[in-house]
Amino acid sequence: MKRFFKAAVILTMVLVMTAGSFGTAFGATLSVDAESAVIYCATTDEIIWQKNAGKEMNMASITKILTCLIAAEKLDLNKEVTVAKEATQVPLVEPMVREGEKIKVSDLMHMALMVSANDAAAALACEVAGSQKEFAKLMNAKAKELGCTNTNFVNASGVYHKDQHSTAKDIALIAAAAFGNPDVRRISGTREYTVPETNKGPAEKLKNLNLFLEGGELTINEEKTSAKKYKEVFAGKTGTTNENKATMAAGMEWDGLEIYAVVLGTTQGRRYVDMKKLFDYAKENVQRFDAFKKGDIFEEGSLLGGATNKVKGMAAADGILNLPEGASAALVSSKAVYNEELQAPVVTGQVIGRIDVYMGDEVVRTVDLLAAEDVEEGWFLSKWGITNLQTIFIIGGIVLVIGFVVLIMVLRSINKKKRAAARKAKLRKMALQQMENDHDHQQRNWPY
Repeated sequence: MKRFFKAAVILTMVLVMTAGSFGTAFGATLSVDAESAVIYCATTDEIIWQKNAGKEMNMASITKILTCLIAAEKLDLNKEVTVAKEATQVPLVEPMVREGEKIKVSDLMHMALMVSANDAAAALACEVAGSQKEFAKLMNAKAKELGCTNTNFVNASGVYHKDQHSTAKDIALIAAAAFGNPDVRRISGTREYTVPETNKGPAEKLKNLNLFLEGGELTINEEKTSAKKYKEVFAGKTGTTNENKATMAAGMEWDGLEIYAVVLGTTQGRRYVDMKKLFDYAKENVQRFDAFKKGDIFEEGSLLGGATNKVKGMAAADGILNLPEGASAALVSSKAVYNEELQAPVVTGQVIGRIDVYMGDEVVRTVDLLAAEDVEEGWFLSKWGITNLQTIFIIGGIVLVIGFVVLIMVLRSINKKKRAAARKAKLRKMALQQMENDHDHQQRNWPY
């Protein structure tokens, strides 16, 4: 009986500990009302926490983040445009622009991002692509470029359409790209702005609907919402669906990291509560670790066709990663991987490979490896990896060898001539001696 009781106690403890570990691994310590949510660290390209982050859902006016990113990339913000008729025909909460109104691109972006003006977003789309339909093609292409896999856009404003959807994970990627654009970031983080008077309307004062920027209260669809200022938040965008479901995407800076939170399918009353929980969780669970700094030099890599056969690589960005709680910094390592068959010439700043950052045996991040120096095209032997200096030594060695051989041949020739001359002189001397002997014999009349 005692053995059975002891085994039962041990089994219970194991189950409790196992349940606790699964709870931590799967985010049981964080609970939000939103149907779908995600915390994404853009600096390390890492999902910190998620709930149904791949579920396709209506994103509402968060759509305008991508609309304004494309507008910022395609248009001069100071350009004055004429509002197209199509832009004034979208469903509106409150009209902000009029057909034929002449207004700057930057003013339209302030309207779209700060107060979620559907007609302003549509006006940007028409200016870029001629129509919302054509603009949606650009949006889908851009989303795919950013790595979105479950997103489809039909319009630029986020007005409900059965075929327009995205996921919390995809929206996080879009938000990171959009708020990485300095113009979109600045405008989305603007608290108050006055649109100047135009040919069709008076000046319009705007106040940002993102309450995290300075705190306060607002009423949407006759429902009051309040939130306190969240000082680390630098930009964001809210949205409301036809079913009075709320969405939001926002970014904050924390410990040198850019972190984005997204909620889809929550209520207006819980939207900011959910977002605050996500940001608070990120602050508690993200630990920055610098594997290396931007500009750090790595071991040399090989190349062909250059004045030298080696090139120094440097980091294009900081090697920042999130060090999980309990993980040792000793597990972090970095390795420079140069492009295969790298060819000269190479110019400083050229991408010549990558730096893999490892956590144990797993690659958790990659950073571009740039050339830290210029390498000019080499001489004729460089295609075999022989440097100009080595070529000089090789040619110099060949010249020395040839010179030595020629010298030996010259010395041999001189010695040969000397020996021939000596032999000739000796024979001449012997001949003269013989002549003297013969002459002496003749004078003495010796018979022999």
